[in-house]
Amino acid sequence: MTRRLRYYILFATGFSLCSFLIKLGWIHNASKALPSSIFETFLDVAALLCTVGWLMPRFFYRSQYGRFGLGLGLVVFLGGTANILVQLRIMAGSSLLEYHANVAKYKEVFFYWFWFNLVAGSCLMIFFVVLGGFALRLAFDRVVTARRLADMEAAHLRSELEVLKNQINPHFIFNALNTLYYKIDRSNGAARKLTEQFSALVRYQLYECNEAVVEIEKEICFIENYVCLQRERSGDLVRVSCSGFGAMAGFTIPPHVLVPLVENCFKHVSRFRDRENFIVLTCNLEAGRFHFRALNSYDPAKKSEHRGIGLANTRKRLELLCRDRFTLSTSENGNHFETTLTLAV
Repeated sequence: MTRRLRYYILFATGFSLCSFLIKLGWIHNASKALPSSIFETFLDVAALLCTVGWLMPRFFYRSQYGRFGLGLGLVVFLGGTANILVQLRIMAGSSLLEYHANVAKYKEVFFYWFWFNLVAGSCLMIFFVVLGGFALRLAFDRVVTARRLADMEAAHLRSELEVLKNQINPHFIFNALNTLYYKIDRSNGAARKLTEQFSALVRYQLYECNEAVVEIEKEICFIENYVCLQRERSGDLVRVSCSGFGAMAGFTIPPHVLVPLVENCFKHVSRFRDRENFIVLTCNLEAGRFHFRALNSYDPAKKSEHRGIGLANTRKRLELLCRDRFTLSTSENGNHFETTLTLAV
C-alpha cells in the first residue's frame, strides 16, 4: 500500500467518524447519521482526488489557472449539489421539491437547517477539503522538487569534480599521440592515419564536449573515427556499413548520446566463422526528427546482458536533457539486435 493511499484512508476514516458523531448528536438516529456521514465522506474524498490528481497536474502545473479555477468551482458545485439532494432524502425523508411543505410546517428549524447547515455547509465543506488538499499537495510537490534539484546539483558538482580529476590523463594521452604521430615514418600511412583518428577522438572529448549540446556534424565525425578504428581491430571478420552520415547538418544534440549505441554493437557483435557478422548504422532526418538505428548480429550462445550500462546511462541522460522529445527502443529478432533512437530537433 502506498503512502499516499494510507493518507487518504486515514483522512476518510477520521472525517467520517467526526461527521457521524456530529450528526448523531444532532438527530439521535444512528441509522440516518451513518449513511449520511459515509456519503458525505465519499463526496469529499472524490472531490479531493479530482482536484489533486487531475486538476492540478493538468491545469495548475501548466499555468492554466483560469481553467483550474473553473474546474475547482465545478467540483465544489457538483459535489455540493449531490450532497444536498442525497442528504435531503436520508436526513429529512424528502426531496428538493417537497421541502416547501416542511418549511411551512417547521419554518424556523427547517429553514435554518436547509439553507445554512445543508446548502452552505455542503459547498463550504467540499471547498475547504479540496483547498486543504491543494495546499498540502502543493507544499509536498515543492519539497520533492527542491530535493530533486539539490540531488541534481550535487550530482552535477560530483561530475564536474570527476571531469577535472580525469583531465590530466587525457591531456597527457593527447600530447603523447601527437608526439607519436610525428615519430611514425611517413611511409607508414596506415599507422599515421590510425593515430590521427585516435587523436581526433581524444580532441573531441577534451575540447568539444564541454557544452550541453554539440553540432551533429561533430558527433557524426566522432562516430566515423570510432568506427574506422574498430574496423581495423575487427578486420574482415565483421562487415560494417554506415549510411546517411554525410547528410547530417544544421542541428544540435547532446554529446555522446550516439556513442554508447555504436559501442554496444561492436561489444556484442557475433564472431561466427561460418556465417556473416555485420553492423549496420543508419541515420536520417525526417519531419524535424533525427533517427539513428544501430543493428548488429549476435551469437545467442554467448548472449550477455545486451542492453548494458551504456544504454541505461544514455536513457537517463536523455530523460534529463531531452525529457519527452525522444524515444529509445531496443528489439531482438533471431540473431539480430537493434537499437533505435528518435530525437526531436
